[in-house]
Amino acid sequence: MNKSHKYFLGLYYRIIDLLTLNAAFFIAAIIRFKDEDGFSFLESDYLPLLVFINLSWIILSHSQKIYNVFLFTSRRRYFIRVVLVVIIQLGLTIGFNGLLKTFYSRLFVFYTFIGFGALMFLGRLIINAIYKVYIFKKSKKSTLVLVGSGFSMDDVKSFLIENAIDNDFQKVELLKDAQNLIGQVEKLKENSPISELYINLSEVNNELIEELSAYCDNNFIRLRLVLDWHKLSSKQVETRQFSHTTILNIPLTPLDDPYNTLLKRVFDVLFSSFIILVCFSWLFPILAILIKLSSRGPVFFKQKRTGLDNNEFYCWKFRSMMVNEDSDKVQATKGDKRITKIGRFIRRTSLDEFPQFINVFRGEMSVVGPRPHMLKHTEEYSQVIGNFMNRHAIKPGITGLAQVKGYRGEIDSPDLLSNRVRLDTFYVNNWSLYLDLKIVFFTIFGAFKDHK
Repeated sequence: MNKSHKYFLGLYYRIIDLLTLNAAFFIAAIIRFKDEDGFSFLESDYLPLLVFINLSWIILSHSQKIYNVFLFTSRRRYFIRVVLVVIIQLGLTIGFNGLLKTFYSRLFVFYTFIGFGALMFLGRLIINAIYKVYIFKKSKKSTLVLVGSGFSMDDVKSFLIENAIDNDFQKVELLKDAQNLIGQVEKLKENSPISELYINLSEVNNELIEELSAYCDNNFIRLRLVLDWHKLSSKQVETRQFSHTTILNIPLTPLDDPYNTLLKRVFDVLFSSFIILVCFSWLFPILAILIKLSSRGPVFFKQKRTGLDNNEFYCWKFRSMMVNEDSDKVQATKGDKRITKIGRFIRRTSLDEFPQFINVFRGEMSVVGPRPHMLKHTEEYSQVIGNFMNRHAIKPGITGLAQVKGYRGEIDSPDLLSNRVRLDTFYVNNWSLYLDLKIVFFTIFGAFKDHK
């Protein structure tokens, strides 16, 4: 059976991870207890912890599919998933520690997972190096065959060459047309094994697809159908099986996946908790006094905004204007006379947005997402931009992709609105934790840059 190199890499990674996990455990025990006379691992209570760590890692790594390397389309995505799984494993171990009456050394647990991360990284580098030498000496690079022409196939080719997780062990061949396709593939197969065949679905008929499917099954080649539908190019299309029929599932957003939703929520809770405890706790009394001294009225300004699935919620801000009847109808503009002196400062520095971390903690907003609009503006903009409401498929955010790209503040032109919606739509369709972290970084970096 001609198994992909990704299969073997996944198998070797599984073995090296278990070896390094146990090695890290025993190395940590030596470092932590070397000065304690009479300590014996077999006579201590640490054996149940070793059993738990191994079993939980086997279950967790399997459930998160980190050894199914073919599921990941880039090294970056794979690296992030592995790091997250290690962090979750650390959390499970800490939880296990808390459930038992005999508490294990926290320093020992820390040493174990620092060692595990380092040894895992080193072990995988060694495995990759050894496997690469084996490929060059004993075997051949597997071939990925791409059939078709046009932007989509060029895009697939460049992506596979630049981002594929096992591009050291594979090569890409491009066939420009599907004429006598099986004969062309057979000729390529004489020189090297073929692991995957990509074909543009819009260029072939049902008869050829059935013929190709049978050929690929008999020759253990993975058949990949490329959807050349530009309207769906920014969405991640999935497949589902209803009885004997395959359905193309076009999700509104990657956050339709419960795992991704949980990941984003955990990030929101941790980040908002940190801001509320570390920054908001001392910043609030200072700004509250200044706001009260600047004009009469409450410290906070609460306004109904459009949230997830077009539901309404109260968005919190530090009050930057004098109390007025038009606050829910008229957008603030440059030089607006309603803005107080302290209001100008907190708006310019974005300090007025800090109370929205309370919205994030309560689950009404996210740290990153499309900025929420007043109800009146949501109704108006949805009449102007056809896909405007798509931005409400996820929770609104304190910052977003549009903001870090320079589209922030007052909307005073159709082009500004159009570019905001375009970037918001891209974010909704292409969410990832990496993208969130990137936006947060550029938001913080931009704030320092703007106010030097």
